[in-house]
Amino acid sequence: MRTTEKNIGYTNCKIYSRRQAVSKSMNEIILKKAKGIASITILIGILLYLSKFLRVYFAGNQAVLFVLGFLPNLGLSMVIPFIYVSNRLRQRKQLKHFTIACVISFLLMVLNEIRDVYQTGRVFDWLDIFASLAGVFVAWQIYQFSLKKMFDSTQNFV
Repeated sequence: MRTTEKNIGYTNCKIYSRRQAVSKSMNEIILKKAKGIASITILIGILLYLSKFLRVYFAGNQAVLFVLGFLPNLGLSMVIPFIYVSNRLRQRKQLKHFTIACVISFLLMVLNEIRDVYQTGRVFDWLDIFASLAGVFVAWQIYQFSLKKMFDSTQNFV
């Protein structure tokens, strides 16, 4: 692929070959789709986290309280790796370490649960740890089956 520079008046302009122009526009389309997937995942995760504020309205229903008990952990552990993705996409850098971001996210959620042991009024709950593991797994699956395939086709970001 070749670019040539031409001096037009006072500015230097790069003239791209047709292949480069098509490749550049495809990258922009893929980048836009990836940002959309990351944004939707972050939005869903935040909504799951905000479900913790619904507990007061379902004080008598134990089944709903059970589900509302672990949804915040599920949501946050899903959001944290995609914040990494969103930041990398914004900077137009490669997504090399998504699995590491998932592991760090899970460790942060486990540390949050361990902190609950030492904080008054809080309770350590194994279900929260399992929900965090499930959230990280969902995030990893979303990455593997949507974003990674998308970037593998262009071979520019992954």
